[in-house]
Amino acid sequence: MPSRSRSRSAASAFFGMLAIAVIAGVMIAVAVTPAIALTGTTTKNGIGLFEQLPSDLAIAPLDQKTEIYAKDGDKDVLIASFFAQNRDVVTWDQISQVAKNAAIAGEDVRFYDHGGIDPLGILRATVANLAGSDLQGASTITQQYVKNVCVQEAENLSTQAKVDAAYAVCTDASVGRKLKEARYAIALEKKYSKDQILLGYLNIAGFGGRIYGIESAAQYYYGTTAADLTIAQAASLVAIVNNPSYLRLDVKDNLARNTERRNYILGVELKNGLITQAQHDEAVATPVTPKITPTRTGCEAAGDAGFFCDYVYRTILSDPAFGKDEAARQANLERSGWKIYTTLDLAAEKKAKKAMSTSVPRTAAGYNVGGAAVSVEVGTGRILTMVTNKDFSYTRGGTSSSINYTADYALGHSNGWQPGSTFKVFTLLDWLKSGRTLNEVVDSNPGTVSDFTACGKPYAGQPYTYGNDTADEGGYQTVLTGTARSINGTFVHMAQQLDLCEIKKLADDFGVTPIRGNSDPTQYASFIIGGSYTVSPVSIAAAYAGIANEGKYCSPVAIEKVVRSDGSELPVPGTSCKQVVDPGVANAAVYALRGVFTGGTASGDNTPDGLYEFGKTGTTDEAYDTWMTGSTSKVATSVWVGNNGTKAGSTLQNLRQTTFPGVTPCYTSGNGTAAVARHCVWKAIQTAVNKDYGGATTWQAPDPQYLYGSAAPSTGAPTTQAGTVPATTRMSAADAEAALVAAGYTWALGTPVPSDLPAGQVVSTTPQAGAAAPPGTQVTIATSTGAAG
Repeated sequence: MPSRSRSRSAASAFFGMLAIAVIAGVMIAVAVTPAIALTGTTTKNGIGLFEQLPSDLAIAPLDQKTEIYAKDGDKDVLIASFFAQNRDVVTWDQISQVAKNAAIAGEDVRFYDHGGIDPLGILRATVANLAGSDLQGASTITQQYVKNVCVQEAENLSTQAKVDAAYAVCTDASVGRKLKEARYAIALEKKYSKDQILLGYLNIAGFGGRIYGIESAAQYYYGTTAADLTIAQAASLVAIVNNPSYLRLDVKDNLARNTERRNYILGVELKNGLITQAQHDEAVATPVTPKITPTRTGCEAAGDAGFFCDYVYRTILSDPAFGKDEAARQANLERSGWKIYTTLDLAAEKKAKKAMSTSVPRTAAGYNVGGAAVSVEVGTGRILTMVTNKDFSYTRGGTSSSINYTADYALGHSNGWQPGSTFKVFTLLDWLKSGRTLNEVVDSNPGTVSDFTACGKPYAGQPYTYGNDTADEGGYQTVLTGTARSINGTFVHMAQQLDLCEIKKLADDFGVTPIRGNSDPTQYASFIIGGSYTVSPVSIAAAYAGIANEGKYCSPVAIEKVVRSDGSELPVPGTSCKQVVDPGVANAAVYALRGVFTGGTASGDNTPDGLYEFGKTGTTDEAYDTWMTGSTSKVATSVWVGNNGTKAGSTLQNLRQTTFPGVTPCYTSGNGTAAVARHCVWKAIQTAVNKDYGGATTWQAPDPQYLYGSAAPSTGAPTTQAGTVPATTRMSAADAEAALVAAGYTWALGTPVPSDLPAGQVVSTTPQAGAAAPPGTQVTIATSTGAAG
């Protein structure tokens, strides 16, 4: 809450001083001559009344700002703060002596001589004010501390009406309130040392706006610390507390008034021997030149990390670990002085944002373009990067948004996106879990089907009509080929041999739960290929990280630890890990998904570091949503690029039929369409995280039970012979790669060799054609240079 003005009229100040003067005799009797046997009924009655007033002042912990940190190498870097009052509580040794001297000179020069109230000061101020001199205050630092404690408690109340009412009580100029304040001040002096009271005052005092305490004031107004203030700076800061609205340094018109008050304080310091004549003259000659250094407040100040910051913020508001209800959690966030250490890798985050900005524009004419990318660490669930194509701002529109496209509605206000073929991984996992194999041949033709099983019963939904992406994807294919080439027909017919509810449950167990849409597997079969409901990129990334973790899923987390203002740690929820599928199933799935990179739909996405990568692409109907998800043994990254809904005058755009303005694709596919942007973003981000997190270059081979056996379906599909390297001589490299993948092998391009065959045609392979080799063997292709040796 902004600090309130201390301005007051001359009349109200005069009568307040007069009221104090009337009771000054009682103050003198109690504070100065407590051992004297006082005579006179009136005085005795006054003392008795005073001593009956409450004296035990409860001092609650001061409001402090909460800070959110990200990692940049070994350093914790502040990315955002939340506060009602911008305050950093500091110790006695963290405040320079010049600041302490300025406070005493400016507010209570007899501070170390009185017992909490200063009757002589009261009388002196009263006489000066009655004589027509400038109005002088009579409250001691201890009394001001008491008043500030009262105001602090008032500003923490739950409603504005309660705050206003309590504030009025704290600032009431009545004799009764002044008496109570004095009684508290005397009691504080008996309980605490002078240094403790001065320290409390310097930490609680308001310095204008939401700036509280000498440390935050030094940082905000001068870009320094309370320990490093100069004599002139300290005096100008203490000047503010006399009337923050008119003396704060971030208002240009206040500088002359602040200078006048500062020089008065410097004069008092000189008169009382707190500074030398030379120090005084130098400080007075120094112009008041603030260096306003705003605190990074809220997630709008977090830059590239804005959406991640908001994810942390919403995590705190939604989790009972941080307070009994949302209002309590918000209050804790703004007042408790927590230091929140997060999982974000700031260096990787910056590279992720650059990758997104390079390949996906913030806006596009005629439709809403969106992009999101998130990286999750394998085995821990730690979110390492989280970016969108927008700049984070609560003012939505154009290049900015507060909707986090990577998250769900609860943690990002996003409605999610249809996952397309990235969702096929759950059919693949259930296929393997049920005892089927990767080399089984499946009907992969397009068509209309309804003979599914859902929750142990016949499917009750409408017949499902589906197509394949290209005309050459029909016929009968092995599951390996269907996975590498992302053939819809393969997965629909795989699902016919499974239970749709089990596929859906497997996705749920891996954390990929519906955000919106039709998620009932007994009614809507299109979810098999990611078409009936929406999900979040962070959930997809965490699921693929779980597959890389030998089938052990760890929920995504953004917060590492929370440290309270007293240095203790607040217990916070960590990741929750569970074994969803057997390691053998997960490793077999990884093997199949590796084919996506070695000749499949992501064959251009291999990073240059040579790490073993697996994953899945995804494209929804009409290419409204496009995905690229892949993982190493250490980090999984999921990228979505697509239509961010519709707006007035706009339409949904097929990304295969458009290009992004001002964007040069990292490689061309077709006409270099916008649909390749996901590949560019994924490869750039994964290359960056691979550099820091590493990963395996090989993977455990799948158990034979997941590879062998042809078990052809009853549709009359032909069986294929496993274990023989196919003949590829005279084929193009692309055709050879496809043939090898279809036969269950991986491939690599070797060094071209001289040959009579046209350049680019396959000359030979190693192992050679016809050789017996178990599926999964890498076959090296040698193509012709076009010239005989």
